[in-house]
Amino acid sequence: MKLFKIYASFFLIVGLFFGISLFFPRYFKFESHIEVNKPVHETFTFMNDLRNWEKWSAWNKSMDTTFTVFYGKRSDSLGGRQHFYGKLIGKGSFYINNYKPDEYFSYALYMLGGDATAGGTFYFTKQNNGTIISWVDSGDVGYNPIFRYMVPFKKKSTEAAFTDGLKRIKTALESRP
Repeated sequence: MKLFKIYASFFLIVGLFFGISLFFPRYFKFESHIEVNKPVHETFTFMNDLRNWEKWSAWNKSMDTTFTVFYGKRSDSLGGRQHFYGKLIGKGSFYINNYKPDEYFSYALYMLGGDATAGGTFYFTKQNNGTIISWVDSGDVGYNPIFRYMVPFKKKSTEAAFTDGLKRIKTALESRP
């Protein structure tokens, strides 16, 4: 009887864990915006070239002194690729997988040989003589209870990282002649 109570308690805890996770969001959307004092075409061209990402990304040699970057045949527009490696950052690549000139481009991030993935989209909107850059990441975590519990916690840190990245983009763009 004691063994039955142990098993019943275990299954009740697991059931509660899964049941409660259903109240957490399945879909997520992280979004941040910034206005830069450069025209849309110039802003888009700068951002769309993965070679420029080293100028604003937090993932660089200041974070990981072993950070190394190399590029595919293209570093911009559809099919552009950036591969990177660092002892701290790890191994991965960015890939531009959707693209409309001067409007938006989407990228996919593959880490650890493709085991971990993420993605996002940059949107470009004309605002007076400048550009509003919107950085958006959205997706569906499905019914995985662990991922559902993580969404609310990930939202704050991701939006903070996007805001910081956009500030770096603004500085990099506006410091160009």
